[in-house]
Amino acid sequence: MRKEYYSQYSPLDEVDDNGTTKLLDSDIVTSLPPQSRFLDLWPWLSHGVLMSMILVFFTLWARAPSIDDVVLFSPANEAVESIGIIKFNGSFKATSIYRDSPSPELDAIWDEISLNVRPVRMTLEQLLRTGEKPSPAMVRYPDEYGGGYMATVEVIHQLHCLDILRKASWGNIDYNHGDVHISPEEFRTQIDHCVEILRQFSMCGGDVTMITHDWVEGRTKPFADFNVHHQCRNFDKILDWVDEHRVFVPKSQMVRLDDNVDLPSPP
Repeated sequence: MRKEYYSQYSPLDEVDDNGTTKLLDSDIVTSLPPQSRFLDLWPWLSHGVLMSMILVFFTLWARAPSIDDVVLFSPANEAVESIGIIKFNGSFKATSIYRDSPSPELDAIWDEISLNVRPVRMTLEQLLRTGEKPSPAMVRYPDEYGGGYMATVEVIHQLHCLDILRKASWGNIDYNHGDVHISPEEFRTQIDHCVEILRQFSMCGGDVTMITHDWVEGRTKPFADFNVHHQCRNFDKILDWVDEHRVFVPKSQMVRLDDNVDLPSPP
């Protein structure tokens, strides 16, 4: 029996879109073998698969969070609340409850936001989630006070540094750091530490808020307008969270545990 599929020498009259051929001067119709059809369609199929893969990859890439979207874990993250865009009062002579000449009343106001480290507790699981690893030198609470690791919130430390710089700018030099009397040289080191911490914080935040400049009568150079808008968080809510989770342990009980090991020098 004749196999039209593989007739190599029969002249063709026409080939339609379906791969069907008709022999010249004959009513016999032949079709390309299935393998030939697949080979004809393969470039289009591979192109379609490749385009689909590119589309999927691009979609996943576009939806992937950027490095700036990754939130560093902190137990206090639950207290973080945006209060929207706030316009700063950056005028040189702006009044503020935090700004004035030294007085017991002003010191009390600063103490409300910066005094003491306000220690809170972190569990081992929380410590690991922050990216830190347990160390024999880390301070832990005695079991009778709930155990866990002593921790503090960074913003209070930064405000504490600002308070030290505020006092020093008025000539109020306190050589008593907590319950330890420090030398003038150590106090100078503390001041430099605070400046360096605040420098790192400012550069880390990288605030790109735009500051415009104005011409001011009597001045020959443009004057910056620091009354600009910033995205702000609810600081009171963070402070409330800290105070709610604050751990109170008598100083006499806040001692090294049996398995603690001292660092040879401060970190």
